Amino acid sequence: MAETAQNLTEDLPVSEAVVKNDASEISADTEITSDGKNVKEIKCQRCPSTILVPGMATLVTSEFVLPDGHLKEENDPKSVDNMNKYWRVDNMYSFENVGFSKTVDGVKYLICADCEIGPIGYHDLNTKLSYVSLCKITYC
Repeated sequence: MAETAQNLTEDLPVSEAVVKNDASEISADTEITSDGKNVKEIKCQRCPSTILVPGMATLVTSEFVLPDGHLKEENDPKSVDNMNKYWRVDNMYSFENVGFSKTVDGVKYLICADCEIGPIGYHDLNTKLSYVSLCKITYC
């Protein structure tokens, strides 16, 4: 599965970088730099913890299926979020407050290290890249 995610991941052109995230909108003009990096601090949705400081992640698309941590039913089709917009983090040490799960099918899931909500993204062990879902975070 991680290999599939690697092949389907691509940088999102800045001109096309407009994504709805519940009540907020991420726009290329206000939320990312000209090279696709995050302008604002990325924070946990549940607590005030900082996940990433500005300039540490690049906006990309990926078809990776991220499990929904709120549902317990394994075979329920609603138990996964098929997110396609992620912040890609090239160095796992760039994170401020992120925990990593045990390895599952070549990936480690990311959680907020303070409140333990998650998964908020995943870390691909083959590429050594991490991805944080836009739908699982907020900005400051």
